[in-house]
Amino acid sequence: MFLEIKRLIKIYKIKMQKKNIIFLRKANIDKNAVLEGQNKIGAESWFEGYMGFGTYIGDQCTIMGKIGRYCSIGHKVTVLTGTHPSHGFVSTHPTFFSLGLQNGTTYVSTQKFKEKIYADENNKYGCIIGNDVWIGYNATIMGGCTIGDGAIVAAGALVRKNVEPYTIVAGQPAKVIGKRFEDEKIAFLMKIKWWDKPEAWIKSHADDFEDISKFERNISRGESQY
Repeated sequence: MFLEIKRLIKIYKIKMQKKNIIFLRKANIDKNAVLEGQNKIGAESWFEGYMGFGTYIGDQCTIMGKIGRYCSIGHKVTVLTGTHPSHGFVSTHPTFFSLGLQNGTTYVSTQKFKEKIYADENNKYGCIIGNDVWIGYNATIMGGCTIGDGAIVAAGALVRKNVEPYTIVAGQPAKVIGKRFEDEKIAFLMKIKWWDKPEAWIKSHADDFEDISKFERNISRGESQY
């Protein structure tokens, strides 16, 4: 039995290596997690869900959700799906609303409060993070939130509601402090969806990524098809 487990682990690691997925020290993922490739899981991090191509997460992260492509997730980023009642109930203690036996007992015979909040109930994704998203060090994302393509979440932010594409948020709770580009350029990027292009296409245009105007101009000239 032990040898069989070791064999399966070896096969799994080989599959991950073929997709160029890197696991740092004590990094773990759920057995049903899906990683598209060219990913890295930081030291002592836990990931559960779906991770798009090119995305990486830093050290000591706990993330349950769907993450798009080419996302940069800093150290100690956490997704919190659990919650307690803050209004109506006399107590916030789960003994009075949960069958989960958090402290070894319960005083109720039925579940009275929804304890987990998901952005995608069917797939149990705690949050949905778009493509080309940057989430800074020690940010916290509450369950049920969707972070749009191109958004930036500042270090230490507490995200409690959805973040629009290409919006920058900061603070506790997180508030909008700006946008990355003008509205027309955001619309252009949302139309192009460069992250969905083949890797060869992206590589061939890598030099254009240093300037949004240059990128838009060259693509609009029809130098490549999309």
